[in-house]
Amino acid sequence: MNFDLNDFRLILNIAETQNLTRAAEKTFISTPAASNRIKNLEQQLGLKILERSSQGVELTEIGLIYLRYAKSIYHEIECLKGELSQFNDQIAGKLSIVANTTAITEYIPQALSEYLITHPHVDVNLKEMLSEDIVNIVVDKRADLGIISGNIDTKNLQTMPLISSHLILIAPKTHPILQYKNVTLLDAIQYSVVTLHEGSAIQIFLHKLSQQLDKKINIRVQVSSYDSICQMVAAGAGIAIIPLVAFQRLQHIHPNIEYREIDEKWAHRGFQICAINFNEISQFSKDFIDCLKSHIH
Repeated sequence: MNFDLNDFRLILNIAETQNLTRAAEKTFISTPAASNRIKNLEQQLGLKILERSSQGVELTEIGLIYLRYAKSIYHEIECLKGELSQFNDQIAGKLSIVANTTAITEYIPQALSEYLITHPHVDVNLKEMLSEDIVNIVVDKRADLGIISGNIDTKNLQTMPLISSHLILIAPKTHPILQYKNVTLLDAIQYSVVTLHEGSAIQIFLHKLSQQLDKKINIRVQVSSYDSICQMVAAGAGIAIIPLVAFQRLQHIHPNIEYREIDEKWAHRGFQICAINFNEISQFSKDFIDCLKSHIH
């Protein structure tokens, strides 16, 4: 039988969306055309690839085998494009990156800006996720690179150290918590707190820590960025726990805010780049890693 790259792409999109209509849209074909492709593929194989239900579509055991090879084939294609791009910079490619909140807001932007200029024909897909979820995404070959932090199980992924980071507490200069030279989470949760939005990596992280203390964080304001957190803290809405690198970027805008070190192990985090195998990633991925490391001090 003949194998069609478009069939592989459709299967990849079905696995991602669990919905035939959305998968068809991502494959740039109509839903009837996608349905016909699956039907023809099943007829050629003499095997069932897709199970349909009122909840959507799901790959069968055979479909999952097909998916595994589809991922490998498309990875090899991107590696081929990456190598050829060294001789012809007009060759288009794709790079998929998943990273946690701090990596996306503080470490990636400048590197990505340069990368997009030097690689104008590479389509970069960047998503924010929790570090634990990032590991699963990379293991499952749904992203080329992951950027994670903290002491988590990397499930046999290869990792590369990137930078050490510290979480700190910030408060208005008149706030009583600043009487401490160093603070703990137990000190912090006595007061109203400003955090990122529900579901953000750092918000979930702090929630888990407070549960370990059998305490509840008194969240007064939730916002969408570290910039907004500093604005709320400066306005007296509460205290906050943010990365030191974010405060260093913003402190000149908010001179009435001070910070204190957090005297606990969880506040010291190492960032790592992770991949299934750094020797087998595409040239597009290698170039991005070089660009990212060159922008981090």
